[in-house]
Order: sequence, then structure tokens, then C-alpha cells
Amino acid sequence: MYKSAKYFKPLLILVLVVFSVNLYATNLSDELLNIPIPLISGASVSLAEYKGKKPVYLKFWATWCQPCRKQMPHFEHVKKEHIGSIEVIGINLGINDDLNAVKEVIEEFGLTMPIAIDKNGDLAQAFRLVGTPYHLLFDRNMNLIHQGHEANESLDNKISMVSQSKSVDLLDVGLLSESELDIKLTTDDGKTHALFFTATWCDWYLKDSRPEISKNCTIAQKSVNTFSRQYPNIVWNEIISRLWTVDKDLLDYKEKYAITQPLEIDKSNRLFHQYLVKDLPTLILIKDNKVTLRITDFSDKEKIAKLLDEN
Repeated sequence: MYKSAKYFKPLLILVLVVFSVNLYATNLSDELLNIPIPLISGASVSLAEYKGKKPVYLKFWATWCQPCRKQMPHFEHVKKEHIGSIEVIGINLGINDDLNAVKEVIEEFGLTMPIAIDKNGDLAQAFRLVGTPYHLLFDRNMNLIHQGHEANESLDNKISMVSQSKSVDLLDVGLLSESELDIKLTTDDGKTHALFFTATWCDWYLKDSRPEISKNCTIAQKSVNTFSRQYPNIVWNEIISRLWTVDKDLLDYKEKYAITQPLEIDKSNRLFHQYLVKDLPTLILIKDNKVTLRITDFSDKEKIAKLLDEN
């Protein structure tokens, strides 16, 4: 009897430790748990801060994204309906956006949740964003339980359940791991390389919400078509954003503008992230792996030609 009691206590402690570990287990990587989410208030938070405390609902959006705007009342409703039981955070893409535009949307829809701007694209890259609006829901242990683009019944049901500490089926965290291959480029060969970053929807989707950007996208594409022929000594590559874009969109866009220089969708988003491209369109010149020129305003074609001559 004494011998059994002697071994029972350590066994009980081991069971309690295992139970405690499982109780707060997460399938997220340390990178995702601890990646900083810089709020426009000046503070910075991370998913790790809420682990074991309450669920987190992240939503990526853009001020010019029409579905995002339509969903804003729902977004604010979730914040107010589940205040205290779920942490709700909005993340602006930071693409063709700035603080003033974000604040205008906050005021227009009366948003009260913390808002971040993904200025360097780290958050979009880490959470594998391919289009907005983008909803991510994590339970109190920071396990992924929802990923999607619609503010629908499925999302609402899961939000309601985790707000009441009810169990929800977990999703494979592999959904947040990048599976697409990188575009292979060699930029350390002594040649000058031109990388033109744009989107197949830039010219028409932004026509009403950002007319100047839309116009700039059209001018830029036509100019790059000309420059690629005018400067054959430069190695030209066109890099297309993966946001809301599939292979058919690329083919249609290539035909629309009669593009002859190589172009490819950045399906892994590595190049957009590597070169911190946050404005569409952007032209970057690179020599020996060093950026020598960055252009976002294509209104003065002669000025750009002069810059190309100098590089």
C-alpha cells in the first residue's frame, strides 16, 4: 500500500502536466504566434498575448475593396456583440492605402476594433493572404478554426460558439503555409534588370474608388511595353500580383495590352514582399542584387526614359 502511494503522486503530477499542456496546446508556429501586429494607435499586439485567454478574429481589408466595405457593418457588429469574449482586430493591407484613407473608413463605419496597417506586408505574407476580405478565426488556444472571404453563416456560427467557449473543429494549420513555388530570377549577373509590379485588375477595378491610380496603372503598362522594346539592354520581367488573380486573368491581361515581355503571377508573393511593393504599379531597376531605381508615378514618360538612360 505504501509503495503504491509512493508512485501515485508523481504519476498524478505527470497526468496534470500533460492535461495542462493539452489544455493550452496550439498548432500555430511560433512565428505566427509572435508576429507583431502594429496598431495605428502606436501599440503592438500578437496572437501569443491572447493564447489561453480568449479567441481572436483577424480580418484583412483594403479601403478600396468593395466587398470589404460591404462587410464593415457585419465586422463592427461582431465587435460589439462579442465584446470581452473575442478579440477582434482589423488589418488593412497597406496596398495603395495610407493612414488618412484608413481613418476615413473607420469614421464612416464607426469602427471600434483595433486597426493595424500591414505597411511592410509581413502579416499578409505570414498568414498567406490571396485576396480581401480575408477572415481568420482562432480559438482561445490559438488553433485555426476558420479561414475564408465571406461574412457568412459559417463564420457567424463559429464566432458564436467560441465566444461561449464551445468546442469547434480545428482546421489544418497548413492552410496558412505557403505552397506555391517562387518565381526564379537571377539578378546578380551584372546586367540591369527591370521588375514591373502591377495587377491585372489595377486598371479597371480601381476606376471608381481610386481613379488616379487606375489611370496610372494603364499609363504604366503601356509605357513599360514601349520601354521594354526601347531598352533591350535591360532584362525586363513583369510581376503580377496574386491577389484575386488566376492564370486566365493573366492571359486575358496579356492579350488586352499586347504584352510581349515575360510576365508571371507572383503566386508565392515572395517578390512583392521581398521588394516591399506596396503601391501598384511599381517599376524597380536592379543591378547586382541592388535596387538602383524605384518608380511609382508614370505620368512623365520622358522623365522615366531619362532615368532609364542613366541606369
